[in-house]
Amino acid sequence: MEKRVSIVLVCVAICTLAMSTTSRADLLTDPNFDLGITAPNPNYLAVPGWSEFGGAAIVPAASLPVVPLSAPNVMDTPAGGGGYTVPGAFQTFKLSTAGGTLTAGQTYTFSCNVYLPAPLAPANNAFVLLQFANYSGGLNNDAGSNSLSTASSANYGNPPGGAIPLATGVWTPISVTETIPVSVGGTNVESIGVYILDINSDTTATFYWDNASLVPEPSTVAMALTGLLGLVAFAKKRRV
Repeated sequence: MEKRVSIVLVCVAICTLAMSTTSRADLLTDPNFDLGITAPNPNYLAVPGWSEFGGAAIVPAASLPVVPLSAPNVMDTPAGGGGYTVPGAFQTFKLSTAGGTLTAGQTYTFSCNVYLPAPLAPANNAFVLLQFANYSGGLNNDAGSNSLSTASSANYGNPPGGAIPLATGVWTPISVTETIPVSVGGTNVESIGVYILDINSDTTATFYWDNASLVPEPSTVAMALTGLLGLVAFAKKRRV
């Protein structure tokens, strides 16, 4: 009987872990920018793809001073003339309560790699970040100004007050994690946007982006069953 229970527990744990691994598949459309898939801005209907703003664009890496992590394209957020035009891009997702695939209460991690082709001017307040923005509907706009709440990564660059410095000529990974709220201030969250943002204070703030991802984190149940699988294995080892 004990052996049978152990076998059942092992099977349940393995199946749960398999489902957890599958659920961590990347949720972004064209995460490496290599297919050039874009979407409207604002993206009222959560059309799959990258919505661009402020001069940001998916461009061939061969036309830029960068070796991409995944050929042939990168996302270019150009400094332009500076002045905080804030180039960037985002993707929109509806929650399951609004007919989408993401779930309120679930934790997700949004990641991307950023490349600084030339040094930033000293003390110029130029930096980049990733951001989640939570909405009451699918009305995602340029930089989440009509969002209910946001969650942001650290700032990478050199804004006043401190940030994580960016080395020139290398790819730097950035990520931000959020548990999507069910509601904010009594208003239900129905969609989210994940944002790449370039705070381009002057003409040195050009950045390139590659290999983005949006994945759900393992659930508490999956982690608990992982521990259970370990305990079963430990108990079997002690009996040997």
